Amino acid sequence: MLHLDRIIPLLYQHKKFLLLFTLGITLAAALLVNVLPTEYKSVATISPVNIQLTDKAKLFNPNIKDLYSFFGSGDDIERIESANDWISIYRAIVVENNLVGYFKIQEPDSSLRIEKAVDILRKKLYAKPTEKGQLQIIAWAKEPDTALLWVNAFRSKINLRMLEGIQLQYNTTIQELRNSLQKLQQEFIALSAVRDSSEAENVIRETKIQSIRQLIANNITITGEWQQALAAIPDVLIVLDGAIANKSAVRPDKLVVITGAFITALLFAMTWVIVYHRNNLQ
Repeated sequence: MLHLDRIIPLLYQHKKFLLLFTLGITLAAALLVNVLPTEYKSVATISPVNIQLTDKAKLFNPNIKDLYSFFGSGDDIERIESANDWISIYRAIVVENNLVGYFKIQEPDSSLRIEKAVDILRKKLYAKPTEKGQLQIIAWAKEPDTALLWVNAFRSKINLRMLEGIQLQYNTTIQELRNSLQKLQQEFIALSAVRDSSEAENVIRETKIQSIRQLIANNITITGEWQQALAAIPDVLIVLDGAIANKSAVRPDKLVVITGAFITALLFAMTWVIVYHRNNLQ
């Protein structure tokens, strides 16, 4: 077993090997990071809006108008984070920005070129939750402006996709109310057209007409509320810290990589010398 008083002289004895090995690995790492293309990072910090804010009762019921928090919960954050798996959004960004050419993908099949570009983009553009209950949209690109463009495009398309889902629900409800109104109006017209009836039948018919008239009035009121709520749907995402074309946030970080390579190579070389010498002693 080697003790410290024997390890230090042993390492000093092999100082030439330690020096050459460490410098060789460090030089190789330095060459590698200079060959690798530099990528710039752009980040937008966002928070989802509480999805309950789209409830129309918030506009028309004073008892619950202040019930909901403005910012979303963990479930809302997870829902937005799932955009990392929404291939159609990535595909749209690829097509709109001609990223097949940007990534220099050589493939005779155009569909396959797009899919390969999507795979590359998903590694460079993604949403990531923070420890403070927020969400970051992060992009890495060869130019700062391109990274900024990707972040803004991703955020905009996520917001639009979520809004479309909410608007579809509202429009479906409004259409169902309109269909119901049409049936009520037809029934009202049919009852109003009846003339030759007994007094008892006229009383019953008049009661039905009054009931339908009230249903029509309620339908029109409710439909108007849904239409107003549709127009008042807020954006799904709130930008807390907008993205910028950051020229200082880069990868690989050359200083970190070279320093890490130097330390790792030195520790490896020292360990190898100690283990090799101990095995020879046995």
